[in-house]
This record gives sequence, C-alpha cells and structure tokens, in this order.
Amino acid sequence: MRMSRRLLPAAVFLIALVALFATKGSDRLPLPAQTALTAAKQDPAVANQLRAYSYDHAQVARLDDATDRVSFFDGPRIRAIAAVDTDGHVQHTQTFKPGSPRYGSKTSDSPWLLALLSIAFFAATATRPLRSMRNLDVLALLAFAIPILAGDRQLLTLSVLSGYVPLAYLCARCAWRATHDERTPATPLVERIPAHYIAAAAIVLAFTAVGSSGAIDVGFASTAGATLLLHGTLPYGHMPADVVHGDTYPLLNYVLYLPAAVIAPVRDAFDDTSGALLVGLAAALLTAIAMKSSRLTLAWLCFPPVVVAVAAGTNDLLLALAIAAALAYSSRSILALTAGAWIKLAPIALLPMWLARTRGKGLGAAVGLTAVLTASLLILGGPGAIADMLHALSFQFSRGNAQSAWSILGIEALQPIAQAAVIAAIAWSAARADKLNLAATSGAILAALQLSASNWTYLYVVWLFPALAFALLGSGAAIPGRARPTTRTRPARAAG
Repeated sequence: MRMSRRLLPAAVFLIALVALFATKGSDRLPLPAQTALTAAKQDPAVANQLRAYSYDHAQVARLDDATDRVSFFDGPRIRAIAAVDTDGHVQHTQTFKPGSPRYGSKTSDSPWLLALLSIAFFAATATRPLRSMRNLDVLALLAFAIPILAGDRQLLTLSVLSGYVPLAYLCARCAWRATHDERTPATPLVERIPAHYIAAAAIVLAFTAVGSSGAIDVGFASTAGATLLLHGTLPYGHMPADVVHGDTYPLLNYVLYLPAAVIAPVRDAFDDTSGALLVGLAAALLTAIAMKSSRLTLAWLCFPPVVVAVAAGTNDLLLALAIAAALAYSSRSILALTAGAWIKLAPIALLPMWLARTRGKGLGAAVGLTAVLTASLLILGGPGAIADMLHALSFQFSRGNAQSAWSILGIEALQPIAQAAVIAAIAWSAARADKLNLAATSGAILAALQLSASNWTYLYVVWLFPALAFALLGSGAAIPGRARPTTRTRPARAAG
C-alpha cells in the first residue's frame, strides 16, 4: 500500500504529461500576422491611441482558434491591444493611457493608499523577532504591490514577471507547511488589533468601491450575463460583442451578479457597471468575516490586491469568499468548494483532497447545488445548454499565452510539464489527505495552478489569499484543516 501511494504521483504525472502533449492545440495564428496587424491599426480607437502615444513594435499572438491578439508597445510600455478575427474584423480593443490604472481606480491604485495599507498589513501580520520566516512570508505577500504599480505604468512584462517570484516562494512555503508544524508559536509585533482599526479598513474599502468609475471587463461580462438571466436567456453564446469570451465562467458566477443586474442592467459598453462593484464589495466584506480572527480580517481588508479588486468589480472576490468559507467552516467545506467551482473552475483541484479528508461529509449538499444549477441550465437553454457552457468554458484551457511567464520567457514548450506536475500533486494530496494541513496544501495547489496557467494577473492572488493566510499567517491550532493525531494511526493509513 505504501509503495502504491508513492508510485501514484509518478504514474499520474506520466499519464497527464502524455495527455497534455497529445491534446496540445496548434500555436498557428488563425489570421496571418501582417493581416491582423493591418486590421488592428485601422481600428479608430487603436489608431487614435497610437497617434497620441506612438509605438515602436507590435506582437501578434493567438488568442483562440478564431482570433489573433495584437499588442502595441512603446519600448516596455504597452499602448493598445486589439482582438482580430479570421475575417479581419476587430472584435475588441483596449487602450492604456499614462496615468490610468491597469485595473481598479486612481484611488485604489494610489501609491500613497497602497503604502498605507501595506503598513497596516505588516502591523497586523508581522511577528517578533523581525528576522523570521513568518515575516518573510509577510513581505512576499506585500510584494504583490509591485505588479500593481508596474501595471499602472503600462509595464506589462514587469507586472507579470514580478508577481511570479513571490508566487513561487509562497507556493514552496505552503508545500513545506503542508507536512510541517511551526516549531515555536509566533509573538505578534502588535499585541492587540482594536475593532475600530478593522472598521476603518472596511470603510476605506467601501469608499474605493463607491469612488470607482466602473468595473473591468470581468465585472462587465458577469453583470451582462446576469442581465441575460433576468430575461430568461443563458449567457453562453449570447453575450454582448463588447467583451471577448465574456461567457467563460460557470453558471453560478452570473447568478451571483443578479443583484447587480437588477440595480443596473448591462447590455453594452455604455451601460453603468456600478452594480458589479457592489457585488465585489459585499463579497470582500463577507470574506473578512469568514477570516475568523481579527488579525487575519485586518490583513485581508488591507491586502493591496484586494482593494484593487474591489474597485475593479471582479469575480475573484466571489471565489475568495468560497475558499475562505471552506477553510473557516469545516462542516460546509465541500459545499463551499463546489460553489466556488461553479464560479471559477480552480476549486475543482482541491475537491479530491477535501473529499478524501472529510470522507464525503457534506457531499449531499454539494450534489444538490450542482443538480439545481444543472436543472437551471436545461430549463433555460434546453438539451444543448450543458454543451454550450462547456464549450464556453473550454476557452480557459485553450487560450493563448500572451500574459504569462511561459510566453514572455519563450518557454511555452515546458508548460505541459508544469501542468502535469500540478495534476500529480493533486493526486498525491488526495492520497495523503489524512496527514496534511489542508489550508497549506490548498495554498500550494492553488499557487501551483496559477504558476502553470496560460494567463496570470495579480487579481488572481485575491482568491489565493485565504489559504495563504490560514496556512502562513494563522497561529497554531487556529489554522483550519490541520491534521490531527487521530488521523495518523496505522488503521487510518491502511484504510486510505
């Protein structure tokens, strides 16, 4: 039995590697590069942007099987992006003006606000002595402010690559903590966190949401899909043309944006997206409650990517809430992770380990939620609705690598190896679930998913944070999912 458990990750890795290479799509451009470049330059929005700020080189990459992505750069700074289909039509454009934030708003991305939040974050989470691995973890989390500042200055390459360094470190730290306890309890740098500090941080978060000019494309797409649901239409294949692949999320994501659609329906790019900001704010505040301890609550509210995500109205906050709920409320962990998987797909990677650890406790509620959502798909869209949703979701697995270290460094050929390793780690965690710290292992798996993905932005760290916080910033028994001695007996190992 021991030998089979040891061989399982290796076998899964080899099988996954063969499957990934066998199913790897073509990197051939749907439209010749020069044709796509010419079409993009003729688009009025792109042409105006390039006249105002100029460019010195362009990159043409595959976005999907029918679309090229054309990016214009002036040195290291990105100026414009255009999505061009096989007919030479520009489907979507995005321009980047100096002084405008990449995501969020000028308030949320203000260096002064980010600095203030970082100081509060450090005060809430740092320990004595200052020279410790715990404080290195804190600094690694604060390092995600660098991608924010770089992105706001249109330094796309720096914004992406600077995030991979702390992400890889935190992945390794969680992997170590998955099987190791802290030897000595940490002494907080600040002994007590007054309630009014938390209230002040929550008010700041609310002001950034209210003061934002509108949601980014993810919030727009989520609210547009919810608006369609209000009228009895599924979003899959019916989204407005103002956003490319806006239907690439599972059904529950759009359901949760229904309040936003009621407040401010979204049908095209000219509509108000403030409803998405309120949904994001509500998710952020509920996540703060789920963090349980005052220290982790303040850390969440002051984490720089969170304030940007709130001002951007992104659905990453909804996924963060689901993962935090899974960690904080063990009796509902499977339901929370299943709900998260119906918002974004990432929690699927955690379910094998959690199901093995909980022996399926709470599976009935998760199956019930899945049944309700599946029935809703069939009622609204007919027999083909499930296939339509799966086709829309498939973009997540076939998209081009324009915003990842794999493409920036020219090492796309190695990406399937990293992805196969993640799949093997998922199998390993399920086989050894009784011996692992679930929070730390969840953090390692989610971080590894981000490292191996074809697209990365610092907004994704928002839904990674709850696992990192419980695993690395929590203290001793306060960490949910810690393996208990009773699960380490020989009978438990044999039964696994």
